[in-house]
Amino acid sequence: MPTFRFRLQRVLDWQERVCRLEEEKLGQRLSELAAVEAHIARLTAGTAAIEQGFVQSSEITPSGLWALGAFRKTAVIEREKLVRNQAERQAAVAAQRERLLAEKQRLQVLEKLRERAWSAHLRENNRQLEALASESYLAKYNASKS
Repeated sequence: MPTFRFRLQRVLDWQERVCRLEEEKLGQRLSELAAVEAHIARLTAGTAAIEQGFVQSSEITPSGLWALGAFRKTAVIEREKLVRNQAERQAAVAAQRERLLAEKQRLQVLEKLRERAWSAHLRENNRQLEALASESYLAKYNASKS
């Protein structure tokens, strides 16, 4: 009986590698997004702490108010930049998920083809075994009649 050999095995192996690469890229995109979100959280917490410290200070001076206003303006600009960056990262994650889904679907098609080829191989082996068993039985039957 011949051993099973899937003709598209190299293509299947390649597609598995492509899927792993796409999964790694998705992981990178997710970590980039998490870093931006962590930066936003740190900025928000830092801004709140500075404003809280200013409000709780016993002495509020005009220069202190001017510095707080400049700080708030800078913090708002930085936050807007980070929010835009976050939106870009979210879009990149969504696009990467779509690419990964498409590659996984291609992989599933190849795996189904492999399963069909394996089933066909098993059917052919079973047919050959039945034919061999039938020939063996007929040979013994004919030998016993002679």
